[in-house]
Amino acid sequence: MRDISKSIVAKIKEGHVVPETRFKLQWKSYLFWTMMCVMIFIGALSLSLVIFNFSDMNPGFLQYMGLQKFFMILFITAPYLWMALSLSALLFGIMAFRKTTRGYRRSTLFVTSLIVLIISILGVFGHILKIDNRMRGLLSRGAPNFSDVTNPMEGRWQRPGDGLIAGEITNTEPGSFDLKSFNDQNWKIIYDQKTEIVDGTQITIGKKVGIIGEKTEEFLMYAFSIKKFPDDWNGQPPSGPMPPPGLDGQFPPGGFMPLPPPDIRMPN
Repeated sequence: MRDISKSIVAKIKEGHVVPETRFKLQWKSYLFWTMMCVMIFIGALSLSLVIFNFSDMNPGFLQYMGLQKFFMILFITAPYLWMALSLSALLFGIMAFRKTTRGYRRSTLFVTSLIVLIISILGVFGHILKIDNRMRGLLSRGAPNFSDVTNPMEGRWQRPGDGLIAGEITNTEPGSFDLKSFNDQNWKIIYDQKTEIVDGTQITIGKKVGIIGEKTEEFLMYAFSIKKFPDDWNGQPPSGPMPPPGLDGQFPPGGFMPLPPPDIRMPN
């Protein structure tokens, strides 16, 4: 036993091992706890942005585009930046937790499961509270040249050749409307009774909408489905004049064609 103790002491002396103070150990533990919390926050925010960038995809994509085109667009416009940040934050969060005074006592599987659960819960709550939408708006206004990377959902709706276009309505006519896309192209959108109007979307000037359809001519598209986007969807407020309330964009029961404005005459 003494020989073993002497051997250990000798190796400590040879390696010039100096014991660390309790304060230094606690400081390092606090530092790694802080790093873990920061990584969890970054991971949750990134996950929330991943959810946001997939939130616009509904069953209409499969119904009108087909399985092959759906997966092609999904692959091309996936939020790879935020997915990579989420995974990186998870990895570094696990490493930071393992460096704490209690982290070594837990298995890697337990630590991974715990951090994944925390990031998932916070990410979902961030999406419910629309924190991801605000973050996306800040990125769209602050770094518009990098929107293809930070907000690939915008690029997803600028693929008219694949049947996807989105923008702001600038003019309306019976059975059609003019659309200024988010990349400043002017489109004519044709719709009829077969067109699906998602959630009662109103065809009015100033509304931002997304179209799933078929490009029939240059800057002309027939709409299979029309869905409303938030007014600040591309990080910009509506640029066109909004119609007076009650005078436009009203939908009669059982249809979606705008009702004509009421006949308002000045008294003699």
